[in-house]
Amino acid sequence: KGIIEDDTNNYIYIPFAFIENFNLPSYGSVKIKVSENIHLEEVRSKILEQGFSVSAISDTVAQANKIFKALQVILALFGIAALIVAVIGMINTMTIALLERIQEIGIMKVIGASDKDVERLFLLESLIIGFLGGISGLMLGVLSSQLFNLGINILAKTLGGTGINLFYYPLWFVVSIIIFASVVGVLTGTIPARRAGKMDPLQALR
Repeated sequence: KGIIEDDTNNYIYIPFAFIENFNLPSYGSVKIKVSENIHLEEVRSKILEQGFSVSAISDTVAQANKIFKALQVILALFGIAALIVAVIGMINTMTIALLERIQEIGIMKVIGASDKDVERLFLLESLIIGFLGGISGLMLGVLSSQLFNLGINILAKTLGGTGINLFYYPLWFVVSIIIFASVVGVLTGTIPARRAGKMDPLQALR
């Protein structure tokens, strides 16, 4: 079929049916290339049935995928914990903002602001906090991942390997994170906003 040359070895690819009747010398190892990935397991099982040991790049890829899946689960757990802490912090922030601005709410209602106006004001504030929090989190995540990727590439080049990019940031994911953070901000500010909207102006000014 053809000869492939590189810096260290020469590889010759020919159909197995062409050489099965030849009396060839013994070799320490043989590299077999399948036409499609779907035939890999079938070829592997037949070789194992003949008593040979088999090692494939797919095995290494499968092991790497298992490691990355475990890392994804760990990072997801950290993300859930951070989200819970962020929600508690947002509720605390909006509640403190409500308590600190009681007289301000009373003045706004006295000069003509409706309950809905006050409620929308607090919801808008919580939306802005969530939006900016999502952008800040993305920037911190990108910076941390780039620093980690730089360290891994330096280590790989030191050991004689090649540098790779371990992280990628699809646009849909970035947009989803910003939208999700904004929605969480609005949800956490709903209860304080309703309390502010229903507050009696006379009691607030008192």
